[in-house]
Amino acid sequence: MKKIYVLVLLCIPLFLILGFRTIGVSGQQAQQPRGPSYHLETDHIAMKDFGKLLERIGKEIQQEGQITIGGDSYPVTDFGGLELHVSPSQRLEGTSIGLELSSGRKGVPPKGTTYISYQRGRIMGTPPELAEVLAKLGKTLASKGAFVIDDHSVAFEGKAKVVQHLTQTLSGRRGSSYTLNVDVMFGDKDFPVPQDEAEDIKAMRSEESGRFKELAKKEMTDTDQEAIVKLFDTLSGNLKDGRIRLGDQDLEAGENISCSLSHLIAMDGSAHRIRVGIQFGIVRPQRQQEGPRYSEEFFDKPMKRVGALLQRIGTEILETGTFKLGETEFKVKKFATYEISANDRGFEIGLGYTEPTKKE
Repeated sequence: MKKIYVLVLLCIPLFLILGFRTIGVSGQQAQQPRGPSYHLETDHIAMKDFGKLLERIGKEIQQEGQITIGGDSYPVTDFGGLELHVSPSQRLEGTSIGLELSSGRKGVPPKGTTYISYQRGRIMGTPPELAEVLAKLGKTLASKGAFVIDDHSVAFEGKAKVVQHLTQTLSGRRGSSYTLNVDVMFGDKDFPVPQDEAEDIKAMRSEESGRFKELAKKEMTDTDQEAIVKLFDTLSGNLKDGRIRLGDQDLEAGENISCSLSHLIAMDGSAHRIRVGIQFGIVRPQRQQEGPRYSEEFFDKPMKRVGALLQRIGTEILETGTFKLGETEFKVKKFATYEISANDRGFEIGLGYTEPTKKE
């Protein structure tokens, strides 16, 4: 999904990216005078030292609204966006982590129709495993009256419009891939179509209409909480059977599928959309390396909460040699490849590590 703010991971053989960018209300990077710069890299850093660094950075963000490196301080304040990915790495033969954030935003962007409040993507698993993800969404909605994604909670209010959309992407000789999007939209006004999605729909209908096919679409209006809970129960039950069903379509989900969860907000805060996206069908040409993975992104989180997240990860590395994201726990190695740099354009850390062997 295209974003209102742009996040670009560095194309270097390093696997944790922490990018702190000061962003003003205009949505553009603030112009700052040229200042001092700092750079350090090594292929041998103790993970405990890295844990201490993350812990210190997290505390500084929360207590002082800045980070200090190489004797200089850099502001990390107000609100910002974060993109975080953890996954197995074929290149590293271990685990790669990518984390990049922007800070210093006073409010929502002045342009556009919507913004990302929270997005959890690339949840990989078998249909029964992802059925549990949907079942949990339904259970928490029933018990708490809110959609809960990790530590992100969105209270459901009033009635909703629910749109289920099943599409097919033709992929030549390799077969077809499929996407089922389930959108729950609610608020004081109708949820506007995000600009990037409007552009994608236009392109799909004009230039590449032969590659895409709409298989089924179902809309429900004035939908209450109980009906939405029932819908998630139905989706979960279908996945447990290994099926994706909508309208007259009844498709086999396959052995490995992916799921994404997102919360978008209208720019004026008047409406919300919770989307559950399920991707299934052909297996990607490049073999996916086995192992736990995690992905999330958001736009409007206070930097103090980001600082608390970094501090927690650092503390967990120090105390247990692991760190937890969502419900997934990742185990680190004793040493890692490491790079850190700071200048007037931002602050970045690179880290790559290999999963520990049984002897460690």
